[in-house]
Amino acid sequence: MTYYCTFFLKSNDSRAASRILSPDLLETIQCDDLRSPASLASAERLRAAGFVRRMDLPRYAWIFDSENAIGPGVWDPYPHVEWVLSRLKPGISLAAERASGTETHLGFFWGGGGTGGGPFISVQLAELLVRYQIALDVGFYYENPDEEAVKAS
Repeated sequence: MTYYCTFFLKSNDSRAASRILSPDLLETIQCDDLRSPASLASAERLRAAGFVRRMDLPRYAWIFDSENAIGPGVWDPYPHVEWVLSRLKPGISLAAERASGTETHLGFFWGGGGTGGGPFISVQLAELLVRYQIALDVGFYYENPDEEAVKAS
């Protein structure tokens, strides 16, 4: 099964990532610009198909995750969240960034076979989230165990 944490950063300020993320990480991720020609063309194709993009979305977005750093088989969310947050600049205040219009949140991908259960939100994890003033969204996804066996072989 697959488990990983994703950090989402969205802002109208093109410099937001350089204020928040470590320089080493910045060299490895891309900035998505909702006003780039490719993004505008994509939005037009979606609009033609009947899907309308929200106009209030921040222009720039940066996304990275823990899947390859921690490994997709580590089911405890704490090491994933800890690794992702360790990629931020020391001393950064996400609350201050949020007050200036920058959006950040975490998403945790929980893959399962549909048998129930989910991640354990420990006191240690809750304290880490509070310290950084960041929300954690958990998404539950069905993964067919038979397909996983085929991928592994």
